[in-house]
Amino acid sequence: MRWPHCALCGVALIAGVGLGDPLAVAVTGAEEDAAGEASVLGRAAWQATAAITSSATPAARTRISEAYTTAPGAGSRDTAGVREEAQRIDGRLEGTLRVPDGEPRAIVVIAHPLPTHGGEMRNPLVAGIARACAERGWYALRFNFRSVGGSAGTWTGGRDEPDDVAAAVAHARGIAPTLPLGLVGYSFGALMALRWITRGGRASALVLVGLPLRSVTGGENDLPPVRDGTLIVAAERDQFGTAAELRERFPRAHVAEIRGADHFFVGYRDELQRLVTEELARTLG
Repeated sequence: MRWPHCALCGVALIAGVGLGDPLAVAVTGAEEDAAGEASVLGRAAWQATAAITSSATPAARTRISEAYTTAPGAGSRDTAGVREEAQRIDGRLEGTLRVPDGEPRAIVVIAHPLPTHGGEMRNPLVAGIARACAERGWYALRFNFRSVGGSAGTWTGGRDEPDDVAAAVAHARGIAPTLPLGLVGYSFGALMALRWITRGGRASALVLVGLPLRSVTGGENDLPPVRDGTLIVAAERDQFGTAAELRERFPRAHVAEIRGADHFFVGYRDELQRLVTEELARTLG
């Protein structure tokens, strides 16, 4: 039997393995960030993953998972206490909607990083983007890809996960049918968002964070074209595709470089949130 292969890590995966936390009715920003505090890896420990080979060892996967879940620490604000509402998307996907104070002016869908390495909708970076969106007066809808946390289904390694993006966008449009819609993806989530757009998906605004040119094993990812002017927020030292490499690959995209950062943006998340929300605001208001 041939297992599906992961679109970011490039290794065979055991289908149906779920990762993440149970569905929560309400979660504050402080609680979400606390979930990552058990991981004290930080940026320096990632250096050990730079030499990952095609074997993609369990220890290497653990290090990446820790980096994805590292709590914000320096360089990130804590804006706890914003209202959250649990969502069930398409009857199968776990989601959570962050509701702003005041009348919402837009809705933003946010797709999380690689599930097989600890990525899920409560990833601190993803949660921080959601909080920043709510501060701007927008709904922020996060969701877990299939087989992650409380989401049903079987992991397909990136083959069918763009359909999950489509389901989340449709759900968002059901919540706010008259409001403009933004789409943000981080890492694997950026790749899935881009594939959905390439297949005919439409959003008022699109931001790709840490778009991975390479897989965890070092192989090249099969990336669709990026539309002219699309914002890619990229790290100077990203292990899966530096800002300079992304500029070379997509010269007509707008690549915003965060100097000193790596793929996990630890210590640089406030700057990342500012870049993301400023770009969205150009369209969403």
